[in-house]
Amino acid sequence: MRYRVTGAGWRLGNVVVPAGTVIDTNADDRWSKRARGEPPPLTVVPLDREALEALVQAYPDHKHLLPGGWV
Repeated sequence: MRYRVTGAGWRLGNVVVPAGTVIDTNADDRWSKRARGEPPPLTVVPLDREALEALVQAYPDHKHLLPGGWV
């Protein structure tokens, strides 16, 4: 699953993932490891189908805000 953090970043515990960071749940970089197991925030840009489906599952009442025609 791959997605890009947008806006003012993403607070994960006591750190903020910077905007523009690409999270890849199969990667072992600092941010991807920290984000593993957490639902992505509603404001990310999904970069693959798996990320879009994770957003739909995490925010079922907000499908109209998601890209990809989930309305």
